[in-house]
Amino acid sequence: MLNEPEATTELELLRRHGKEAVAALVERYRQKLLRMIALRLDRRILGKVGSEDILQDAFVEAARRVEDYLDCPSVPFFVWLRQITAQLLIDTHRRYLGAKMRDVRQEVAWFAYGPGGSSSTWLVAQLADSLTTPSQFAVREEVATELRAALDSLEEIDREVLMLRHLEELSNNEVAEILGIDKYAASKRYLRALERLRNVMLVQNSFA
Repeated sequence: MLNEPEATTELELLRRHGKEAVAALVERYRQKLLRMIALRLDRRILGKVGSEDILQDAFVEAARRVEDYLDCPSVPFFVWLRQITAQLLIDTHRRYLGAKMRDVRQEVAWFAYGPGGSSSTWLVAQLADSLTTPSQFAVREEVATELRAALDSLEEIDREVLMLRHLEELSNNEVAEILGIDKYAASKRYLRALERLRNVMLVQNSFA
């Protein structure tokens, strides 16, 4: 990181150091961004492009546009950087798969949850692990099937909230900024989705 006091804000770093600060902040958020890319990169194109390729392109784009961001920093830098990364993911999928969808949020969510994606499988596996106990291990396969059906029945934005919280390991405030909703609405959606999945678990446990 740049030789600045710990209390220096990201905006101050960017205003003082420009592209050098962008590089330092991309490094700060490297693991978060790589996790996001790995979750959402369609496995059918893994031999053609990798997570590090997309992250490098995101750095180049962020460095090119940093002055625009500083003119109107309406969201935290990480959220802005993640938006750039999400758009590059969409562009990559379009280039290799010819996908055409309506907007950034829907398209990135589709690639994570739809054909060729693996995030839904990971989400189901994690939820099955977190919502079951060792004594319920024998019925976990059946539980996973029911959880997937429950996830399918959720609104797309609720599935996205679960993915952001459980798989990308983001805070409620970050989820709200990314989805463009109030933080209380993000929290309510998260708790409501979890409650719905827990109810599925209760039903399954009653038959176990």
